[in-house]
Amino acid sequence: MHIERVKKYVASSLVCSVLMLHSLAVATLGAVQDDVGGSRVGLFVLSLLFGLLGIAAVRLINRLRILTPWLLCAVIPPTAFYILWLRILH
Repeated sequence: MHIERVKKYVASSLVCSVLMLHSLAVATLGAVQDDVGGSRVGLFVLSLLFGLLGIAAVRLINRLRILTPWLLCAVIPPTAFYILWLRILH
């Protein structure tokens, strides 16, 4: 395996894991915070943007098209957690 490919794999995994972790953390904060002035919705949208940014960054690192069905993977985890927390656990 060439060193360039390894660099892409390492950078992609770091970027994706860090931004997805932030995405879930902001979704958690939005779920547990009182809804004052629409802050809950704002934090949810921010968590979705973190996820989309993570997938887009991975696609850019690997020199692939940004618009792809993989962008749905950025939206599903925060949405599922948000719905689970608000509807079932809370």
